[in-house]
Amino acid sequence: MQIERQPGTHIMAEAPSPDQFNLRTGRILNPDSVVLLLEDPVIAEEQVPYTLIGIWKRGQEEWYRGSVQHDGISAAVIPPIADREKQLVIVGPSGKCTVMDSKAVTTDIIRKDYDFSAVACIEGSAVAVGINGSVNRMIDRAVWSDLSNPEVDEILEGICPYPPGGFLVCGWNGLVAHYQGKSVDRCETGSNAILTGITCDEDGLIHACGQRGTIIRGTKDALTRIDLPSVVEDFWSIVRYQGRIHVASNTALYRLKDDDSLELVKFEGEVIPTSFYHLDVFQDTHLLSVGMKDAALFDGTGWTRVL
Repeated sequence: MQIERQPGTHIMAEAPSPDQFNLRTGRILNPDSVVLLLEDPVIAEEQVPYTLIGIWKRGQEEWYRGSVQHDGISAAVIPPIADREKQLVIVGPSGKCTVMDSKAVTTDIIRKDYDFSAVACIEGSAVAVGINGSVNRMIDRAVWSDLSNPEVDEILEGICPYPPGGFLVCGWNGLVAHYQGKSVDRCETGSNAILTGITCDEDGLIHACGQRGTIIRGTKDALTRIDLPSVVEDFWSIVRYQGRIHVASNTALYRLKDDDSLELVKFEGEVIPTSFYHLDVFQDTHLLSVGMKDAALFDGTGWTRVL
């Protein structure tokens, strides 16, 4: 399946210009291809729902370009199964969702009048989270199952798989919660910060990040805040890449050092991003960093500028 060529896309003569567009987020499709969600600030100022989709391929000057008529702010790549191609799922405010593959681009409503902030691939399908503790799993292109639970009514900002079983969400008021089957367990974090991103390794070790330099670490039964007294930046995205925790603010990319301090990820040569926000990892071989004006891909040895 070539998700890089989708209905409704056409080849652009050149890459979208950061002078004209702002980046919202991005995902790695494969080691040589990245999809970016962008906005035109002029259209955004007019409050017209719109998302530009740009697909970069290594070694090609042309980009594939498409658009959807809603504000896509989070995306997930869903792997193929026997009767389904690889899919790109895009969610955002107003409850809308776009599903793209090589055969069709469809936009439907997940849940009317609900804003969604994040979507992730959980056990082979898309799960989206948003306001009022809303959790919804995609069953088919236009069919979503409501997994929301009255135990959780906060605004949810992040979601990730929980490899021992189920998935984790994070959100306002320091929320971390574990969903498995029909059960939901709230996890004590000792924080009231808005938690914006979450990740978990194969052994169940959790890291979450959020406002005012917050990083939470531990198992779901014993989470604590890492003391980083000199850090006041808000963190927006957190991933584990090649055994190290990476976290992004708007202005920098950091690695967790010795489990109790941060070090800057240094960029050298021609690829020196100045904006950061969202991180994505592909099979632990590639790391994508996306900021308002920059996108860069790391392959374990060096960085390649995507935009």
